[in-house]
Amino acid sequence: MEKGIALRIQEKYGQLRKSERLVADYLRDHASVRLEMSITEFANTLNISEATISRFTRALGYKGFADMKLALASESTPSQQFVNLPAEIKDTDTLTDISFKLLGSLGSAMNETQKHIDYEDIQSVVTSVLASRQIVFMGVGGAVSVCEEAVHLFLKAGIQATSHRDGYTQQVVAATATEQSTVFGISHTGTTEDVASALNVARRNGARTVAVTSNLDSAVAKAADTAIWTWTPNTPQIPLYGDFLEGRVCQIYIIYLIYLGVLFQSNGKVPEALGVTADTLKSYYQKR
Repeated sequence: MEKGIALRIQEKYGQLRKSERLVADYLRDHASVRLEMSITEFANTLNISEATISRFTRALGYKGFADMKLALASESTPSQQFVNLPAEIKDTDTLTDISFKLLGSLGSAMNETQKHIDYEDIQSVVTSVLASRQIVFMGVGGAVSVCEEAVHLFLKAGIQATSHRDGYTQQVVAATATEQSTVFGISHTGTTEDVASALNVARRNGARTVAVTSNLDSAVAKAADTAIWTWTPNTPQIPLYGDFLEGRVCQIYIIYLIYLGVLFQSNGKVPEALGVTADTLKSYYQKR
């Protein structure tokens, strides 16, 4: 079976020049859109030379731009497209194909997230966490797993953190939040009304509120003091239909970035707490 373009890009990406990676990134980000442009139009769109595009196509094993367009056209008619899965993955793919395509999609999404990070915002969140006595994570559906992973990280680091998944409990916790609280709302679409409402309540009570979302114009983002952007798809997505694979990985990436910032800026308190929890767990399991 001939390799698809997603697999070819994944295999060759590390060998491509910086300008050629612009072509690769564009094709991965627009995998569900038929490439109708001429090579000149394509070059102008990316603000690169036609020679760069030609080098890219040959690097991937195609004879030229026209050959690559034909290959793309043959790949752009999947027998079934599942909502919320990476657009280039088809139900006719082998597990090997899916493995490479999924890796490429997740890597591309994390790369987009990283390129748009506002490090002043990240630093302000790290500073807030270090100064808080209470850290709260709120989310529903797939975001719950991100909240629970965040709590797991911070609890082992000696930082009091909790996770809440239902609207009732989120309102109760938000109502008792104080200036010594940092409250996170995790929502890929940003349309989770319970989370947005709870953030607004916590914010009115003086808590520092943080949103992790792909939509900075959403209710969740607007309810937060700081909104951290994560990857957003180019293709339409349907909330609560399956899951947003790339979005979830990007949320975890942001949480780990904040956690590592806290770890390295805690003046030794977090490493000490990690040592204590490690010793306690070791002793606990040795006795069993």
